[in-house]
Amino acid sequence: MNLYNIIIENGVYIIFGCSYLSLKYPLLSFYIYLKSFSANYYFCFSKFYPNPSLYKWKHLIRLTDTGHYANFLFYFYPEYLPISHNILFVITFAYYITKCFFNMKDTDDRVNKQIIQSLQIIHCEINHTFPYMIVFYHNTQSNYIFDNNTLIYSYLWVYIWLIFIWGPWILMTGDPVYSILDKKTPFTTKMAVVLIMHLLVYIANYSGYLINHVCNLHSEQQDLQLF
Repeated sequence: MNLYNIIIENGVYIIFGCSYLSLKYPLLSFYIYLKSFSANYYFCFSKFYPNPSLYKWKHLIRLTDTGHYANFLFYFYPEYLPISHNILFVITFAYYITKCFFNMKDTDDRVNKQIIQSLQIIHCEINHTFPYMIVFYHNTQSNYIFDNNTLIYSYLWVYIWLIFIWGPWILMTGDPVYSILDKKTPFTTKMAVVLIMHLLVYIANYSGYLINHVCNLHSEQQDLQLF
């Protein structure tokens, strides 16, 4: 493993660059790190996958990758927090539910001396936890509207990913993206996961509403006590 491999291919330069940027733009730099680190991995290590010319674009394919758009949507347009909240809720809880209860494996894991596995594991865990924690916190600080519209848009987000991103990808590559969607997985297991995904979207929207209502009601009561 040489210096180029460590700093460039393993994304260490991204960590340093975003750390410097965080001195002025902490949240934006964090979101840039999450997205660019993933993109850098596939651009540099697509050579270890069956179809390198396609796999270098896989950082745009997973449902988790749409979470980056949810991050930037919230950052630049905070009024859309409810939709970002719902999508990041689904990404976080679907990941850990399928991993813990359905034994989902990461189909992209590659054991190679050129890859610093610890950096990839850290990025993966951060990517599936911190973005939701951030919108959860902000949802407790201001009034946001969670209603049927935000629920419908959240379902549309997931369906658009499934039909227009995941569908064409598996047809072109045969890669199911998630092991739980592999053709070897029992049909009943797949249906259980589909049902869970639908429930998670609904729970995300309803819990977002409850959290926002309870926290802001408490805040209003505190304001009244000041007078």
